[in-house]
Amino acid sequence: MRKTRTLFATLLGAATIASVTPSYGEPPRRDADRREERHDEHKEAEHREEHRAEEHREERRDEHREAVHEERRENLHRGGREAPPALREERHEERRGYAWIGGRWDYNNGRYGWVGGRYERERPGYAWREPRWEMRDGAYVRIEGSWYAPPPTIAPPALREERWEARHGFAWIRGRYDWRDGQWAWVGGHYERERPGFVWREPRWEMRDGAYVSVDGGWVAP
Repeated sequence: MRKTRTLFATLLGAATIASVTPSYGEPPRRDADRREERHDEHKEAEHREEHRAEEHREERRDEHREAVHEERRENLHRGGREAPPALREERHEERRGYAWIGGRWDYNNGRYGWVGGRYERERPGYAWREPRWEMRDGAYVRIEGSWYAPPPTIAPPALREERWEARHGFAWIRGRYDWRDGQWAWVGGHYERERPGFVWREPRWEMRDGAYVSVDGGWVAP
């Protein structure tokens, strides 16, 4: 009987101790959540960096393709060793919605021949670059004309005031002005996950050689 009571008391004490003993499984789960959150932030930052890098690579590829294309055009329009004659004066009338593309000299069968000007539909925000002849490797080469987007020469407007609310773990990236189709266009702000140890550098426009050039923003270490 005494042994039974002793065994019962022992079991009861063990149960009591088990009931008041704190659980040590919760802190590791919270640490795991924090590690997962940091992992997600790191992955998101890597994704943004990869996206910017891919945009940069695409721009480089476009520039390379344009250079190759221009080189091919030049090879197809080689002239003689003598300079082409002076451009002829052409009369034309202004037409609404159209741009006048002046005439040029072509080189065929060992001689220069005049090709008269023409009208082309205007492209808002673009300007026409006239073709030209350049001396290269002892012969003249014609570089074709093309439409191009000139950079802005007027300052962007003052930044707009935007309403936003603070969000835990996120930073507010305020809006900016971009130059599109020959005019300033507003791009609204957005939220991005904070990056511990980094601060956001605002994009800006700088005057260089008489025109405004965009300087991108980004996360930087202070």
